[in-house]
Amino acid sequence: MHLSKIKVVLILVVLCMLPYTQAWAEIPHPGDNQELNRRSREAAAQRQNLQQKKDVFLEQEQIKDNDNRLPAEAPSFLIHTLMLEGDRDGQFPWLQDMLNKYKNQQIGKEGINLIVKRLTNELINRGYVTTRVAIPEQDLSNGTLQLVLVPGIISQIRFDKVQHSGNWENAFPTRPGNILNLRDLEQGLEQLKRVPSQDADFKLIPGKRMGESDVVIQMKESRPNRYVLSLDDSGSKATGKLQSSISMAFDNPFNANDLFNVSFNKDADRSENLRGTDDYSLYYSFPSGNWTFTLLTQHHNYHQTIAAINQNLLYSGDSYTNEFKIAKLIHRDQTSKTHIEFSLIKKQSRNYAEGTEIDVQHKDTTAAELAITRRQYFGKKVLDWRLAYKRGLPWLGAQTDAAAADSPTTRYNLWTAEVDYTTPVMLGKVEGKYSVVLQVQDTNSRLYAVDYFSIGNRYTVRGFDGEQTLAAEQGYFLRNELSVPIGKQEVYVGLDYGEVHGPDSASFSGKALAGTTIGLRGQIQGVNYEIFCAWALKQPKEIQTATPAIGFQLIYQL
Repeated sequence: MHLSKIKVVLILVVLCMLPYTQAWAEIPHPGDNQELNRRSREAAAQRQNLQQKKDVFLEQEQIKDNDNRLPAEAPSFLIHTLMLEGDRDGQFPWLQDMLNKYKNQQIGKEGINLIVKRLTNELINRGYVTTRVAIPEQDLSNGTLQLVLVPGIISQIRFDKVQHSGNWENAFPTRPGNILNLRDLEQGLEQLKRVPSQDADFKLIPGKRMGESDVVIQMKESRPNRYVLSLDDSGSKATGKLQSSISMAFDNPFNANDLFNVSFNKDADRSENLRGTDDYSLYYSFPSGNWTFTLLTQHHNYHQTIAAINQNLLYSGDSYTNEFKIAKLIHRDQTSKTHIEFSLIKKQSRNYAEGTEIDVQHKDTTAAELAITRRQYFGKKVLDWRLAYKRGLPWLGAQTDAAAADSPTTRYNLWTAEVDYTTPVMLGKVEGKYSVVLQVQDTNSRLYAVDYFSIGNRYTVRGFDGEQTLAAEQGYFLRNELSVPIGKQEVYVGLDYGEVHGPDSASFSGKALAGTTIGLRGQIQGVNYEIFCAWALKQPKEIQTATPAIGFQLIYQL
C-alpha cells in the first residue's frame, strides 16, 4: 500500500476514536464541528446586525375607526349612491368600498364631513399623506353623494445640496409623477441609511402645481471606509483558540448605495506548524427600491496535528461557500414590515491527510432557500420572526446521493424558524432590556453532519466552552437575557436551554443542554468589548466542558 494511503487510513482510524458527541452519519472529521460553530457565529452576527439596523417609521399608527354610524341631523337626505371620482381614483378601490357602507342612510352636512374625515384618516393610515378627498357643490335630493379624490403627486425627488453626487434612484421604489406614499419614502430612506456612512432625512415642500410636492432629501455623510480589528477566544483548541480578524468596509463603491466588505480571519495562537485556521470572505450588496441583492463568497481553511502511533499526522481541510440572495419588501405599514427572501447556496469542502485528499469526505452541494421575515414594533417592544424552507438540489454540479435509502442525503427538505423579541423593563429607576431568542430546525431527511442543528457554545446554549457540541438533524434552543446599563457599560445575565432530536441522536445519554451566564459589555477607549463567565446546568455525560466557561471579544474600529 502506498505510504500516503497508509497515513490516510491511520488518520481515519484516529478520528473514529476521538470523543465527538455527535452521532455522525459519515466518517467524522473536525471540519464538520468547525462549520457548525462558524454557522452559529454567523447567525448570531446576523441577529446583532438586525437589532442595529436603522428602521424608518415616520408616522405613529392611527386609531382605526370602524364605526360606520352617522349622526342624526336635519336637514338630511336619503342617499342611495355614493361615488368617488377624480384623477387616478382607480388606484383607491378600497375608498369606494368604504363609501358603499353608507348606502341607504339619512346623511346631512355633519355626516358628510364625518365620512370625508374617515376616508382621509384611512388615506393617512396607508401612507397617502398628501392625497385628499373634496366635497364638490351638488344636489343631494336625487339620492347621490359625489366626492372628488385629489391625489397628491410627487413632482420631483432631489437632494437639498446641488453638489451632492449621491444616487437616490435605486434607493426609492417610487418616481416623480407617482402618487406620494409615505411607505415608499420610508423604504427609500432605509435603503440610503443601510450604508453606514450615510444618514438621511427628507422634507416635503409644495410643488409648482396644486396637489404636487417635492421630496427634498437631506444627507449627512461620514468617512466611507472603515477598518475593524477583532480578537476573541471563540476557536477550538484543535485549530486555535484565539481568533483574530480584520474587516475592511467600503461604502458606495459604485455610487449605488451599495456595500462592499472584505474580511480576513486567522488563528492568533502562533502555532502554525501544529494547528491553525485561515478564512476570508467577500460581501457585496446593492438595493433597487423594494429589492435588495446580495452576493457572498467565503473560504475557510484549517489544519491540526493528530497524535497517532509513533508519529504525528497532519489533518487539514478547506471549504468554499458562494451565496446569492434576493430580498423583496412585500408589505409595510406604520409599525411593521415583511420581506420574502430567496437564496441559492453552493458549497464545496475537501479534507486531507498529510496532503492527500480523503475522497469519502468530499462534499459538493447546492441548496435553495425560500424565507419570509417580519419585524413588528409595539411601542418600544420589537418582534422579529423568520420562517424558511431549504431544499437540497442537483444543480451546479452537486454530487449525487448515496444509493442506500437510509444514508444521509444532499437532497434534503429542511425547515427553520427563528423568533427574536426585545422589550424594555424597569428595574427600579433604571430601564433595562429583556430579550428572548428561539431558533428551531426540523426535517424528515437524514442529514450529513455538516447540516445538523448544533447547540452548546456561546452563540446557542451558553454555559459550554464549545469544544464539544450536541448536534443532530432536528433541534431548538431558547436564549433569555436581561441586561442593565451602568453608564456606558452593560451588565447582563442569561439562561438558555436547548434540545436535539433525530435518528442520529438515538445513542445519546441525554438530548438537552441548559446553561447560565453573566457578562459585561461596553466600550473603553474606543474599544468595544465583551467578557463573560458561564456555567453548565444540564448536559449528557458525553459533553465535557470547562467550568466555568470564560470568554471574551475585543473590537476596534479605525
